Amino acid sequence: MEDPSAEEVQKKPWKYVGYKRYTEFISTDPDLLIFRRFGTLNARVGLVLQDRISLLEQKLIDLDNEYSRRNADPINNGTLRDDIQDREALLNTISYHLDKYNKFLIQQSQLREYVRAPSRDIKSLRTWHDNHQNMAIDEEEHKYLEQHQDLICLQSNEKTPLRNWIDNSLTLRTLSIWKKQTRNVPTYEANNISYYSNTSMDSFASAMIVLVGAFLLVTPLWILQAIENLQTKLAVITTFVLVFLLILSFAMVSKPFEALGATAAYAAVLMVFIQVSL
Repeated sequence: MEDPSAEEVQKKPWKYVGYKRYTEFISTDPDLLIFRRFGTLNARVGLVLQDRISLLEQKLIDLDNEYSRRNADPINNGTLRDDIQDREALLNTISYHLDKYNKFLIQQSQLREYVRAPSRDIKSLRTWHDNHQNMAIDEEEHKYLEQHQDLICLQSNEKTPLRNWIDNSLTLRTLSIWKKQTRNVPTYEANNISYYSNTSMDSFASAMIVLVGAFLLVTPLWILQAIENLQTKLAVITTFVLVFLLILSFAMVSKPFEALGATAAYAAVLMVFIQVSL
């Protein structure tokens, strides 16, 4: 079956594009798997579950107090197997609601670990809708993209600052070297939407980091070899160590203590070279 013409799609994107193409589009890149966290609603539901359990808890306390009074009928409060029916039923109800509440808390804890969706990725989705006159998906159904503070990425890959720099730059992000061929893309969409390879960008960022690292390891050795004055050598080492620390801190994904440890090892290598060359 032939693809519809661009004119047909422009008139009826809800027919020829719809959720089929939208879901295919957002599934091409993990960064585009953006959904709402419903933070406010989840907080309210959590409070409701908590309050229900609090009421049940108070009922159990009142029941225990009632069966412990001196003038009450003698009831064995030291057994679970032969507990009275009303307390056993209440504990079963509490168990059900506690299980639901605990699962909810665990889910919320995990949900909070998802990072907020970057503005650039939200903009990419909104651009897709703009390219289809905001008619491919019902307007009310893609308004979730307006909830910027509540949007999260389903899959968040930790990226180096260099890779983030590429993503944040429209010029760098849309270079032809990143483009990838995507199968089964209709001709009417191929003219409006370009797909870019995250793998290629990551490989480029990794290659740049490796080249810079090799430069910082090899270059000072040749410089130190050509210098005889000890103070000048120490100045060269200090300069390269500071540059190394700055690159680790701002161009790579590393924690402060990890950066300091790697820098200390780097400085030790250079100092050893000085000792050997003396």
